[in-house]
Amino acid sequence: LRRQRQMCIRDSFMYVVLDGREYKVRVRADTPLVESFHIDDGENQMILLDGTESRDVIGTYYDHTLTVAADPSAPDDYDAFFEAISAPVDSHTIVMPHGQTELTYRAKVTSGSHSLRGMFAGRRHYYGLQVNFQAIGPQREPD
Repeated sequence: LRRQRQMCIRDSFMYVVLDGREYKVRVRADTPLVESFHIDDGENQMILLDGTESRDVIGTYYDHTLTVAADPSAPDDYDAFFEAISAPVDSHTIVMPHGQTELTYRAKVTSGSHSLRGMFAGRRHYYGLQVNFQAIGPQREPD
């Protein structure tokens, strides 16, 4: 077991930490964990008389999209994770890789989807759970 801050890496699989709880769902290795960013401006952003733009930078927001699969050793965690991310709440605290470290931030879940593979041994098996986390505040602000 190697623990780097709160992102859990075991046997080459990353597990997800959401709202302080570790969910044993495997971040899929065959689909990339996507980190994106956007730099948002405030209400004082404007085009000046000479045509140049004057920015009112609020900060940089980092967002993540990941695809997870059930861990055979903890199949109930997949269902619990799905229920947690689809809960009608304002936001969650999520831990995601960022560069060579981790980033812990508040994010809203903007969407998610998965597919039903079938019924095996009395359990429904889903796959391809993709979830989008969007930061609700800037992780970096101007100096």
